[in-house]
Amino acid sequence: MAQISIFMKLSLSSHLLVYSDLQSPSLKALAEGGVPQLELWLAEPHVPWRNAERLSAFKQQLDDFGLTVPSVHLPFYPSVPQLMNDNARWSVIDPSESQRRIAIDGAAQGLAASATLGAECAVLHLGWQKDNWNAHSYGWSREAVSELMVVAKKVGVRLLLENIISPGTRVSKLMELLDEVDPRGEVGICLDLGHANIEGDVASELLLAMPRLDHIHLHDNDGSEDAHLCPGSGTIAWPQVMGLLQDNGFDGYAALELRDYSRGEHTAAQIIDKHFQQSADFIEQWYKT
Repeated sequence: MAQISIFMKLSLSSHLLVYSDLQSPSLKALAEGGVPQLELWLAEPHVPWRNAERLSAFKQQLDDFGLTVPSVHLPFYPSVPQLMNDNARWSVIDPSESQRRIAIDGAAQGLAASATLGAECAVLHLGWQKDNWNAHSYGWSREAVSELMVVAKKVGVRLLLENIISPGTRVSKLMELLDEVDPRGEVGICLDLGHANIEGDVASELLLAMPRLDHIHLHDNDGSEDAHLCPGSGTIAWPQVMGLLQDNGFDGYAALELRDYSRGEHTAAQIIDKHFQQSADFIEQWYKT
């Protein structure tokens, strides 16, 4: 297939390096990796997002390495070690009111951190994959979005909702929620193409999201497991998907959101090099004229 011109911008989610702190060696590897635009994954100790002084110093390091942050992923667990060791999670639709408050406050602080980092948009999860949604869940999701969209507007960052493989975050449900709480269109959609592939028809989900589509998560899978593989390694029909994005005028960022199955056993440079080699054909086809 003939190559097409660049019509959307490529970034890399720092989730690929989430098992390590983003210190100078990692930032150097990211800067030399060929995609200096990042979606920062707000998880401690990976990113010091909850300490204003450390976050400001971290932002200066990003600037020094020529790295920019068009988007962030808002936090949905307190830290990487707490998630791995204790399964500690945050959810804005948790049945416990106190736990919902912790999750919403964390997302609000994440929005403030996003502004400090210079991000244009911030991606929010409504709960976790495979949550059992009920009438209360939908009500809590509306309350959370209504509160956080005010915070996002105040700090100058656009809030985005992501489809995360759960009944309440199918694109149709996200659109219904936003049409109710945000008729002015201040909140957008981040369409995760890998998640859409698991839930069924990627093309249909994409077309449903288009009126509010601001951002894309790029990864692949076999349609059954959320594997976060390099694009082209699974079953997503990329020519169809990329063609639809181009035909519908999408010109936002698409963040490669890949998974390090070594869980940080290798250096940042080795991890980045491996995944960019595996993604080379996709990037060559769709991001070079």
